[in-house]
Amino acid sequence: MKDFNRGKLFLIKFSQVLLSILFLLFLVFIIKWRIDSLYLNSISNSKIKIGIADEFKKTTNEILVATGLKAEENIKPIVIVDEEEEKEEAQTSRASTKITIPDGTNVEGLGKILMEQGLIKDIYAYKDLADDMQIENKIVPGSYDLSKELTVREVLAILSNTSLETYSINISEGASPADVANTLMELGVIKSPNDFIIACNNLGVTSFAAGSHEIIMPSKVANIIKSLAQK
Repeated sequence: MKDFNRGKLFLIKFSQVLLSILFLLFLVFIIKWRIDSLYLNSISNSKIKIGIADEFKKTTNEILVATGLKAEENIKPIVIVDEEEEKEEAQTSRASTKITIPDGTNVEGLGKILMEQGLIKDIYAYKDLADDMQIENKIVPGSYDLSKELTVREVLAILSNTSLETYSINISEGASPADVANTLMELGVIKSPNDFIIACNNLGVTSFAAGSHEIIMPSKVANIIKSLAQK
């Protein structure tokens, strides 16, 4: 009878230890599964998930390789693309905002509308850009569907019916204001070289940074000069 009780007690303790070990192994497996998922997502442009069956096969293979029971192979785990999440992200990236510009809206009022809709973040930078593009009297009232991927300059161009033009200019070492003015005149950026030279004199700019520059029009002559000036 004593031997039976001892055997029973041993089986109970053995079962408890075995269950504890299995539970611990299960926790380790879940943690490893999570780590593998995080790693794959960190190196992928898409949201992906590893199926639990695939993770089990992957883990079994790693154990067999570690114990020398199987030759090492470069096995790429089967992953499941989270199509719903990927679709949501694609829709978000293409998200747009609908705004209405009332009649008589000025730069100040437009700034408030754009700020409320999250299309601009810095009201002062917005005002500087609006002044540079000179859109004060060009704002066109109406309803607009604006993509959140647009730059502030592109948004203002749409709302003022303004065409943006990009010009590339290469300034040689030691170029004078007259040299730069003539180049800009040839490109069609400015209309009067004399006005450009006068503006350079007013700003105290006599030298320019050599190299390639990009100018986005419309922009005030003074700001063009500042962007090209020798720092």
